[in-house]
Amino acid sequence: MTATRPLIVGIGAACVLALGACSSSSSSSSTSGSTTGSTAGTNAGTTSAKSVLVCEVTDLSGSQGVLTVSEAGGGAAAASLVNAAGGIKSLGGAKIVIKKFDTQSNPTMGSQEANAAVSAGCKAIFGGEITDTVMAATLVTHRSSIPWVDIGGIGDAVHERGFNDVFQLLTTTTLAEGYMQMLQQVASDFHLSHPTIGLSVSDTTYGQDFYSAWTKLNASGQFKVVSNVSYPLGTTDMSSVAARMVSQKPDILFNMGYPPDGIALTSLFKKTFHTTAKAFLSTAEAPVAMQQLGSLADGQLFENTAPPTTSTNLTAFNNAYKTVTGQEPSIEAWEGYTAVEFIAAALDKAGSTSGAAVATAMHSVTLNAANGNIYPTDLSFASDGVLNAPPTYWQQDQVGKLLFVYPASLKQASLIPYS
Repeated sequence: MTATRPLIVGIGAACVLALGACSSSSSSSSTSGSTTGSTAGTNAGTTSAKSVLVCEVTDLSGSQGVLTVSEAGGGAAAASLVNAAGGIKSLGGAKIVIKKFDTQSNPTMGSQEANAAVSAGCKAIFGGEITDTVMAATLVTHRSSIPWVDIGGIGDAVHERGFNDVFQLLTTTTLAEGYMQMLQQVASDFHLSHPTIGLSVSDTTYGQDFYSAWTKLNASGQFKVVSNVSYPLGTTDMSSVAARMVSQKPDILFNMGYPPDGIALTSLFKKTFHTTAKAFLSTAEAPVAMQQLGSLADGQLFENTAPPTTSTNLTAFNNAYKTVTGQEPSIEAWEGYTAVEFIAAALDKAGSTSGAAVATAMHSVTLNAANGNIYPTDLSFASDGVLNAPPTYWQQDQVGKLLFVYPASLKQASLIPYS
């Protein structure tokens, strides 16, 4: 089984890195954050004394490629901002150079591209949208003690192996907790005393982990699952899935799949398989869904881990991202940015490009307002490599406007029914 994270908001840019163009060919890529442009990562991936090679190993093409466009842009923006601020100061102002490796949304490419990144001389790695890909790839990088900040391969199995050099910005457990909170809010707001759910689950490591984590949270039976359908990764026609989800007239529709799945299901629910459900939760990303679906996205809920407040760092990042991509940032953009900022902070603390030293430093660094954090709360990793208390918020498309509906501290509007 194969796994990715669902994740969350937006996309849209062409595959591009700061100060460099992007190549989609496997085991090769452009570089960013360097004044030497594409030459900085092409000589066997080595870096000069004035640069540090940080690599993005991820699904630049294939079904998950739409997510990594934003991820790559966010990482590139982080590199450009770090470099503009003087680079890695403990390394004499070394500039971050980013090189990309394409796993092509194919888990069997994980080991191959990870080996290529190791051979290229990468000092730290970020990326990954499919759990099984990240699992295979980090087996390779762990043997070489190269730290990896995982963005989208959110299966709990990634960190449960106990590798001290693998870090996760999100896991299926923390994801499930965020969805359970929103489900409870839906039940409360719509006065559903015995809420029923029409469920669909991606038959992948990620999907099954998500389902297992959520099932544990629902052990009391607060939500009754009245239909439950699984489907393989890469399913393009979701008609049968949609039909089974609505067949028992559930109060809530819930898709534990990937962002494109949520978009496809929304189209089907609004056009073909009409529903009386009060809410639809999926991992569809707001900017993409609203752009592709238009008015059909009305009423859809979106988990949003995007910063809900304005800060100097956030403004600087948003501007840098727009410069790099020409687009508005999305959740993958913020996560790509955060991953590279963590790597930069760890490199600075370690004062070394030794993978083991950088990994050790990663366990003790904290991202705050002073070192680039764009979130309202400080960020750090727990001892198992999982991000402590990942920030999460919920928004809803209400007649074309994306409004916060959870938590109460950010609430801009009350929930409206999906159907």
